[in-house]
Amino acid sequence: MFRDALDADLPDIAVMADANALLIPPLDQAAFVRMLRWLHEDVVVASGVSSNVDATAILKSAPRLQMVYEEDQKILAHFGAIPFAMKFGDQRLLSCFAANIVIDESARKKALFFPLQKHFVGLLGSLGYDFSYGLMTRPPVLKPHLAVGWKKIGELKVFARPVAAGRIVSKLFPKLGFQRTLDYLSRPFQCVFDALTVKGRHQVTLTEVDRFDASCEVFLGQWTVSQDIAAVRSVDVLNWRFCGFTERNYKITMAHRAGQVCGYMVTRVMPMQQFLTLAIVDLVVMDSDREAASALLDAAAALARKSKVDVLTTAFAEHYPLRSLLRRKGFIETLEKFTLVTRVPKASTLELDASIFKRWFINWFDHDFV
Repeated sequence: MFRDALDADLPDIAVMADANALLIPPLDQAAFVRMLRWLHEDVVVASGVSSNVDATAILKSAPRLQMVYEEDQKILAHFGAIPFAMKFGDQRLLSCFAANIVIDESARKKALFFPLQKHFVGLLGSLGYDFSYGLMTRPPVLKPHLAVGWKKIGELKVFARPVAAGRIVSKLFPKLGFQRTLDYLSRPFQCVFDALTVKGRHQVTLTEVDRFDASCEVFLGQWTVSQDIAAVRSVDVLNWRFCGFTERNYKITMAHRAGQVCGYMVTRVMPMQQFLTLAIVDLVVMDSDREAASALLDAAAALARKSKVDVLTTAFAEHYPLRSLLRRKGFIETLEKFTLVTRVPKASTLELDASIFKRWFINWFDHDFV
């Protein structure tokens, strides 16, 4: 039977995820339990500081949407969704990002996916969510979701900037050998590439911080107003998202101009296929502020070199207003992509289809499990 997930279920869910090879080191069972609490229970811990009181109130009152399928007191499936306050035109909607679906291998012949999805869409309506959305990377996963009512909205493309060309080549072509030679020969190329793609001078001051504070309020409010569709960033939300699960080791870089916040960037080191990457999870500036974006991207390149990763990565849609700047900074569009899908409750009159995609600002802020 399907039922709501309880705190007492989390260790069993972690065991099931581990047994089905879904825990990628260094994430272990104990950390997975903490991650589930962070995503589904501790959505917003009020700090008393928020640049968007409405968004914080929406999230504080958001019902927990996390369920399991159980037979003979054994959990065989888990599915959850992470609440987000969404700016949708002039409305504030309660959305949720579908994530952490786990079906035990022993139960896959039971075809749990379809009844699980039916139960999920019923919960969306009964719990008061306006819609759910997700990012999918694999066609075998996307196809059944579309068959049960999810709609394809658009695609996020992954961009990569080489940081260590020699290591990249040796990992792409491991049979070549001569890894040390390749690394040595690639260094002049990498130096020239870095010199051509890093601007250097700008009127922006960059600072690494541990948390977001009240100094961000004005900028976050202005940025939110400037967007049409976007997951709302507030001080409370950002501190939950990037400071609530320390195992992620997010790095926060603030940009100031004339003493005022003009943007920020959040990064973390993570594996992506065979490469070690520094991922730009969230980069937020006003759409026309190329100087602040350029300074932050240069800082990301420096941090990538310091972190000794292979590549610097990020994900944005075709309509991202600073897409040309990414290219000038050495980011190359890869073949990797994420498909954005949405699902609304049965009785909803909200229309979500591909026509809204160009209005939507979305990146790895919403979800950076790769």
